[in-house]
Amino acid sequence: MDVPQADATTRFDPAAVAAVVFDIGGVFTYPDYVPVERRLGDLGVAAPDDVSAYRRAHHAGVFALTAAERPTREHHPDFWEVYDAAYAATLGVAAAAVDDFRVAIRNTWSWVHDDNVASFHGLAEADLPLAIVSNNDGTAPQQMQDFGVCQVGTGPLPSVAAIVDSTIEGVAKPDPAIFRPALDALAIEPERVLYVGDTVHADVRGATAAGMQVIQLDPFDHHRGFDHARCRDLAELRTLLGR
Repeated sequence: MDVPQADATTRFDPAAVAAVVFDIGGVFTYPDYVPVERRLGDLGVAAPDDVSAYRRAHHAGVFALTAAERPTREHHPDFWEVYDAAYAATLGVAAAAVDDFRVAIRNTWSWVHDDNVASFHGLAEADLPLAIVSNNDGTAPQQMQDFGVCQVGTGPLPSVAAIVDSTIEGVAKPDPAIFRPALDALAIEPERVLYVGDTVHADVRGATAAGMQVIQLDPFDHHRGFDHARCRDLAELRTLLGR
C-alpha cells in the first residue's frame, strides 16, 4: 500500500527538547475493550487472548486514516469510517458487520495505558515541563484527574503547565492555533517543545505546523518508512530524552 509521507520538515532532536506536550487518546487512553469484547461475542467472533490486541486494533485504525487521507476534521461524519473498518478487521470482524460493531468502539475512551501514565510521571519527576493538548469533548482536564495522569496546579498528581481541550478552545488539531495556549503557558520556544501523539493527520502535521518537534507513538510499527520520529511507548521516549 502506498502511503503519504509526513512533511519533510518534521524533526526530533532530543538534546534540544526543553518541554514535552502530550495528546490523550492513543497515548494515555484507548477505547474501552470490555464492550468491544462483548460485541465480538454477539457477532460470534472469538475474543483475542491478549488484551494488547485491542491496542493493536486502535493503531491499525490510525494507520488506515493516514493511508486513506480522509478529511482532516475529526468531526466530519465520514472521518471515522476508515478507522472503524481497520479496527474491526484487526479483530476478525467481517466488513459486512462493521456497522453493527462500531458502536462498541465508540463507547468510551476510558481504558488507561498504565505503563504510559507511569512513564509520564517519571518525566514529571525529572522536572521536565509538561502540558496536554487534545482534540476532546470539553472534559480533558477532568479526564486527566480521573485517570490519574496530571492536573494544572497543586494536588496529588503531577502538575502540568496547561491542559488544552479543543472543544473549550474552539479550535482543533491539525490547526496549529490549538497548541498556542500550551506554548504560552510553558513560555518556551516552539522549536524546543516536543509534541507526542499517535496520529499523522492531527498530531504530526499539526505540531509541525506550529513549529514544534514531534514524535509519534507507533507501538506496532505501522508507520515504518515515514520520515518523522516514532517510538513504541513513553518508556522508550524517556530513554530517548535521557530522563
